[in-house]
Amino acid sequence: MVNSKDKGSAFERDLVNLLNEHVDNGVFKRIPGSGAIGTLMSEGMLTGDVSGKVKGLGMPIKIECKVGYGGDTQLTLKREWLNKIIKEASANFSIPILFGKFSGARKTDGVQVFAVIDAVTFVYLLNTISKLQSKLDEAYEDKDE
Repeated sequence: MVNSKDKGSAFERDLVNLLNEHVDNGVFKRIPGSGAIGTLMSEGMLTGDVSGKVKGLGMPIKIECKVGYGGDTQLTLKREWLNKIIKEASANFSIPILFGKFSGARKTDGVQVFAVIDAVTFVYLLNTISKLQSKLDEAYEDKDE
Protein backbone atom coordinates (compact mmCIF):
# COMPACT_ATOMS: atom_id res chain seq x y z
CA MET A 1 0.00 0.00 0.00
CA VAL A 2 1.27 3.45 -0.93
CA ASN A 3 1.33 5.98 1.91
CA SER A 4 0.03 9.52 1.40
CA LYS A 5 3.52 11.09 1.47
CA ASP A 6 4.70 8.77 -1.34
CA LYS A 7 1.50 9.43 -3.29
CA GLY A 8 1.99 13.19 -2.89
CA SER A 9 5.65 13.04 -3.94
CA ALA A 10 4.77 10.97 -7.01
CA PHE A 11 2.08 13.50 -7.98
CA GLU A 12 4.55 16.39 -7.59
CA ARG A 13 7.04 14.64 -9.91
CA ASP A 14 4.31 13.80 -12.42
CA LEU A 15 3.01 17.38 -12.36
CA VAL A 16 6.51 18.80 -12.97
CA ASN A 17 6.88 16.47 -15.96
CA LEU A 18 3.44 17.41 -17.29
CA LEU A 19 4.06 21.16 -16.97
CA ASN A 20 7.57 21.02 -18.45
CA GLU A 21 6.24 19.01 -21.38
CA HIS A 22 3.21 21.18 -22.14
CA VAL A 23 3.91 24.77 -21.02
CA ASP A 24 5.71 26.69 -23.75
CA ASN A 25 8.74 28.61 -22.46
CA GLY A 26 8.17 27.28 -18.95
CA VAL A 27 10.53 25.65 -16.48
CA PHE A 28 9.09 23.88 -13.45
CA LYS A 29 10.83 22.03 -10.63
CA ARG A 30 9.88 20.16 -7.51
CA ILE A 31 10.98 21.75 -4.23
CA PRO A 32 12.70 19.02 -2.20
CA GLY A 33 12.03 19.33 1.52
CA SER A 34 9.25 21.85 0.88
CA GLY A 35 6.56 22.31 3.43
CA ALA A 36 7.67 21.81 7.00
CA ILE A 37 11.29 22.87 6.49
CA GLY A 38 10.40 26.00 4.56
CA THR A 39 7.71 26.95 7.04
CA LEU A 40 9.90 26.36 10.10
CA MET A 41 12.78 28.32 8.61
CA SER A 42 10.49 31.02 7.18
CA GLU A 43 12.35 30.50 3.91
CA GLY A 44 10.12 31.52 1.00
CA MET A 45 12.16 29.57 -1.56
CA LEU A 46 11.46 26.30 0.30
CA THR A 47 7.69 26.69 0.41
CA GLY A 48 5.20 25.25 -2.02
CA ASP A 49 5.63 21.84 -3.62
CA VAL A 50 6.54 23.01 -7.12
CA SER A 51 7.91 26.28 -8.47
CA GLY A 52 8.07 27.52 -12.01
CA LYS A 53 8.77 30.36 -14.38
CA VAL A 54 7.16 31.10 -17.70
CA LYS A 55 8.76 33.52 -20.13
CA GLY A 56 6.55 36.57 -20.54
CA LEU A 57 4.80 36.14 -17.21
CA GLY A 58 6.11 38.78 -14.85
CA MET A 59 6.07 36.63 -11.73
CA PRO A 60 7.22 33.12 -10.81
CA ILE A 61 4.65 30.45 -9.98
CA LYS A 62 4.32 28.66 -6.65
CA ILE A 63 2.25 25.47 -6.58
CA GLU A 64 0.72 23.43 -3.77
CA CYS A 65 -0.17 19.84 -4.71
CA LYS A 66 -2.95 17.71 -3.24
CA VAL A 67 -3.89 14.17 -4.21
CA GLY A 68 -6.59 11.98 -2.75
CA TYR A 69 -8.88 13.54 -0.14
CA GLY A 70 -11.96 11.91 -1.65
CA GLY A 71 -11.05 9.18 -4.13
CA ASP A 72 -11.48 8.96 -7.87
CA THR A 73 -14.71 10.96 -8.19
CA GLN A 74 -14.27 13.89 -5.82
CA LEU A 75 -11.69 15.87 -3.89
CA THR A 76 -12.42 17.79 -0.72
CA LEU A 77 -11.09 21.31 -1.22
CA LYS A 78 -9.95 23.06 1.92
CA ARG A 79 -9.78 26.84 2.15
CA GLU A 80 -6.66 26.51 4.32
CA TRP A 81 -4.77 25.02 1.34
CA LEU A 82 -5.53 28.06 -0.80
CA ASN A 83 -4.80 30.47 2.05
CA LYS A 84 -1.47 28.71 2.66
CA ILE A 85 -0.23 28.85 -0.93
CA ILE A 86 -1.41 32.46 -1.32
CA LYS A 87 0.51 33.44 1.81
CA GLU A 88 3.63 31.53 0.72
CA ALA A 89 3.47 32.98 -2.79
CA SER A 90 3.19 36.53 -1.47
CA ALA A 91 6.52 36.09 0.38
CA ASN A 92 8.41 36.03 -2.92
CA PHE A 93 5.89 37.72 -5.25
CA SER A 94 4.75 34.50 -6.94
CA ILE A 95 1.50 33.42 -8.56
CA PRO A 96 -0.27 30.93 -6.23
CA ILE A 97 -1.87 27.83 -7.73
CA LEU A 98 -3.29 24.74 -6.09
CA PHE A 99 -3.15 21.57 -8.21
CA GLY A 100 -5.28 18.58 -7.29
CA LYS A 101 -5.53 15.03 -8.53
CA PHE A 102 -8.38 12.60 -8.12
CA SER A 103 -6.78 9.58 -6.48
CA GLY A 104 -7.15 6.46 -8.59
CA ALA A 105 -8.77 8.26 -11.54
CA ARG A 106 -7.86 6.80 -14.93
CA LYS A 107 -7.42 8.69 -18.20
CA THR A 108 -10.65 7.12 -19.43
CA ASP A 109 -12.50 8.76 -16.50
CA GLY A 110 -11.88 12.24 -17.95
CA VAL A 111 -10.27 14.87 -15.73
CA GLN A 112 -7.57 13.54 -13.43
CA VAL A 113 -5.53 16.65 -12.61
CA PHE A 114 -6.87 20.19 -12.19
CA ALA A 115 -5.78 23.67 -11.07
CA VAL A 116 -7.50 25.98 -8.61
CA ILE A 117 -6.79 29.71 -8.30
CA ASP A 118 -8.48 32.47 -6.36
CA ALA A 119 -10.35 35.26 -8.16
CA VAL A 120 -7.57 37.85 -7.61
CA THR A 121 -5.02 35.55 -9.26
CA PHE A 122 -7.44 34.81 -12.11
CA VAL A 123 -7.92 38.54 -12.76
CA TYR A 124 -4.13 39.12 -12.63
CA LEU A 125 -3.54 36.39 -15.24
CA LEU A 126 -6.27 37.71 -17.57
CA ASN A 127 -4.98 41.28 -17.27
CA THR A 128 -1.42 40.13 -17.96
CA ILE A 129 -2.55 38.34 -21.12
CA SER A 130 -4.58 41.38 -22.18
CA LYS A 131 -1.63 43.76 -21.66
CA LEU A 132 0.70 41.50 -23.62
CA GLN A 133 -1.81 41.31 -26.47
CA SER A 134 -2.17 45.12 -26.47
CA LYS A 135 1.62 45.48 -26.72
CA LEU A 136 1.68 43.03 -29.64
CA ASP A 137 -1.15 44.90 -31.36
CA GLU A 138 0.71 48.22 -30.91
CA ALA A 139 3.93 46.73 -32.27
CA TYR A 140 2.15 45.47 -35.39
CA GLU A 141 0.34 48.81 -35.87
CA ASP A 142 3.69 50.64 -35.70
CA LYS A 143 5.09 48.34 -38.42
CA ASP A 144 2.12 49.05 -40.71
CA GLU A 145 2.58 52.84 -40.55
